[in-house]
Amino acid sequence: MMSVKKTVSAISWRLNRIFMAFGNLFSLIIRCFTKVRKGRVMMWAYTFKQYGCNPRYLTEYLLENNPEFEICWVFRRKVDISGIDKRIRCFRYLSLRYFILVNTAEFMITNARTDPYRMYWTKRPGQKYLMLWHGGVALKKIEKDAEDKLRYSYLKKAKIDSRICDLMISGCRFQTRLLKESFWYSGEILEKGIPRCDIFFDSARHRTIENDVRKTYSIPASDKIILYAPTFRADHSIEPYRIDWGKTVPELDKIFGGTGITVLLRLHPNLIGKVDTSSLTCYEKVVDATSYPDMQGLLCITDMLITDYSSSMFDIGMLRKPCVLYATDIEKYNRGYYFRFDEMPFPLARNEQELLDRIKEFDMEAYLRNLDRFYEEKIGMVENGTSSKALSEWMTSHQLS
Repeated sequence: MMSVKKTVSAISWRLNRIFMAFGNLFSLIIRCFTKVRKGRVMMWAYTFKQYGCNPRYLTEYLLENNPEFEICWVFRRKVDISGIDKRIRCFRYLSLRYFILVNTAEFMITNARTDPYRMYWTKRPGQKYLMLWHGGVALKKIEKDAEDKLRYSYLKKAKIDSRICDLMISGCRFQTRLLKESFWYSGEILEKGIPRCDIFFDSARHRTIENDVRKTYSIPASDKIILYAPTFRADHSIEPYRIDWGKTVPELDKIFGGTGITVLLRLHPNLIGKVDTSSLTCYEKVVDATSYPDMQGLLCITDMLITDYSSSMFDIGMLRKPCVLYATDIEKYNRGYYFRFDEMPFPLARNEQELLDRIKEFDMEAYLRNLDRFYEEKIGMVENGTSSKALSEWMTSHQLS
């Protein structure tokens, strides 16, 4: 039985390589009959799986402020694009129009590592590739700093990606240093913030998002909103996520004045459709918001964040909102950290009793003092809500003549 599986796997691998070879040849043929079009922008996020993160926020800015750019997004076939702004041209991955787009876009913009060979794209003169990394400040070690834990195929892809990249972005001195030292990258870094954080400085938009979230999940106007957003485990286990909300919600309600609490559970996008969340939302005040498309929007309207190792802790810190870390598998999960847990301003709970204790004893004044000190001494934040503007200016100044 095992030999049959190996044979099928080997055949599948060979067929895939043949398909990619023909795809790249087809793309090169199209390249012979096309040219790079000034102002055409191709964007995608998380390997064409969603409309989100930094490319989305940059798109929204360009649509309102730079109509000279032709904004094109690429999605896999099963991705729902019905809600996408009609001013955006949508393309399906591997369609004929897709092959034309990768050969004619002047700007190629994404939020994660890409593999040109699997994209059937060979960068041509006149094209500019902007990799708007999906993270900001990182807790877990990544890229070169986690080299011994990464697959060879990823390392190869990452190094090629950095070599062809024309611009990376940073929202703080810590991230700039990380890009220079650990991303195999020696190109230009725009240290003007990251687009997905611009929304933190737009209070008027927060009200619109809050109304939308409350309507979507039927949250009473008086309820405080707690966002529980743990990161994913490689084995897709949900055991570390379990919290006795019957005990925890009343304690949260006490510290927020007794007006009522709704907990929004938002699992990592990697787990969408892969785990059963019913056991995590069996308490009546807990709602599954994993499918909500905008994590940054949820951060803007939440009253407290509970997470574990997610970089969302550093985002909520920019909003100066409370955050508690609930990490029951801290020894098992450890893949190396850039900061010690005891030097960060976020209280750490290793079990449910400690979580209750951290909530009961949360001192907002002390938290903000520690937060300010940490951001000043360790992070060097430069975010001010103008990242998309700075990127649009870079694009304008680097356009084809």
